[in-house]
Amino acid sequence: MRETGPIEVTSVSREVHRRLRSMITSGELQPGSVVTLRAIGEELGVSTTPVREALRLLQADGLIKYDRRSVTVAQLSTEDVAELFAVRLRLEQLAAEWAIERLTEADVADIEELLAQLDDAVDNQDNWRVLNQDFHRRFYDCAKSPHLLEYIARIWDSVEPYMAIYASSMDAFHEANAEHRRMFEAIQVRDLETLLVLTSQHLQATADRVIGELERAAAR
Repeated sequence: MRETGPIEVTSVSREVHRRLRSMITSGELQPGSVVTLRAIGEELGVSTTPVREALRLLQADGLIKYDRRSVTVAQLSTEDVAELFAVRLRLEQLAAEWAIERLTEADVADIEELLAQLDDAVDNQDNWRVLNQDFHRRFYDCAKSPHLLEYIARIWDSVEPYMAIYASSMDAFHEANAEHRRMFEAIQVRDLETLLVLTSQHLQATADRVIGELERAAAR
């Protein structure tokens, strides 16, 4: 049955929160940029009340800095990025350990399909970034730990605005896909020891590229 009646403010707030989160994690709203309640409300066609509620949620997520005078998209230092990637590594290695114990052949087939899609997406940054997360998430889903996946997702959200830096060249795509292929081969034969090493190398390479670009930008 079709729902009728006015949309509740809470529902509007959730949708505003979803859209703003997407704008931040995609890099459309870049780190350090200033946003205003009125401008967001006008763009999304809503009043400032649900915008304010959505921004409070984004502040709790660590994606914005919100005070009485201004609202800015959270901007990470190189030290912040390094720390987040270190935390991400520990969490993803734990997820890999749990996932590989529960892996089925159907899971392997799904992961291999995503790997093929990544190879086909090297000429499209936006598609590649989405598929990159899908590839990792599909494997970690096998860990059967919603809490662990939630922690990993929060870290991903924090660093995702900076992934545009990592995915700024075709070379980065090809290098990452080669790393994904080696990781998949370890997943396929359930070689946890090799997978943990490859995961560490993969995340370190990503962190190094992002940090290097941030340092070059700060030096200009």
